[in-house]
Amino acid sequence: MPTVPNIRTKRRVCKALRQHARSMSDWVHWSKKTSKMSPDSANNFLLGVMLDHNVNADGVWDAANWIRTAVGDSDDVASLWRNLKKMDPPRLRGFLRYGYGGKALHRFYKTLARLLPKAAEHLIENYEGDPRRIWNNQRDVVEVRRRLDEIPGIGPALARMAVLSLARTHGRLGGKNARRQLDVKPDIHVRRVFVRTGMIQKGATNTELVDSARQLAPDFPASLDAPSWEIGRNWCRPKRPSCSDCPIYGICPQVGVRH
Repeated sequence: MPTVPNIRTKRRVCKALRQHARSMSDWVHWSKKTSKMSPDSANNFLLGVMLDHNVNADGVWDAANWIRTAVGDSDDVASLWRNLKKMDPPRLRGFLRYGYGGKALHRFYKTLARLLPKAAEHLIENYEGDPRRIWNNQRDVVEVRRRLDEIPGIGPALARMAVLSLARTHGRLGGKNARRQLDVKPDIHVRRVFVRTGMIQKGATNTELVDSARQLAPDFPASLDAPSWEIGRNWCRPKRPSCSDCPIYGICPQVGVRH
């Protein structure tokens, strides 16, 4: 049975991850002012959050912009959601399957075709079709996260990612003042790194993963998100991990890793 790393080792790993994060300027940049977020940018943002699931993150925002441009009207923020709500299901599936330059917009386009109209109905009924009503004039991160979680197709993991982006990139929710309330997104890459560094045990729940980050980095739990995601994607791969090239090599206990 593998040895469980002690708290000292976990803290060293946490420190190493945060040191690596400081070298990731694109990830840790905080907006110095609150973004007004136009109707188009708000719709792009919410669509991007919904699409950022089991796909290459690099193309998510282009795909979101494509949907918004094709279906919505820049002069009417709610038109996107009204049109998605009333679109005939076979037409919507075909649109998502073939409309993106002849290729599928998302690997789970059938699921997306089912969830988008439900999300649209939720937004129209609760926020008049304007996503900005979810977060405008709000500093309660937990409340905004709950609102996002309720939207079909988002859920708790993506809601955590969304509130981090709202605070860090858009200066919403109090910006830097919200750091203590911002959590990691427990996706597959972050989970793998947390397990192999010994911060959680294999089979831990998402709640246990989030709690681990809160305990090790109480001032800003989400500071462990970006470096863990990048390490998991580039070095700490499921098979044949490149441990010797990893930024935290020599500190990571490599729990369960076989070379």
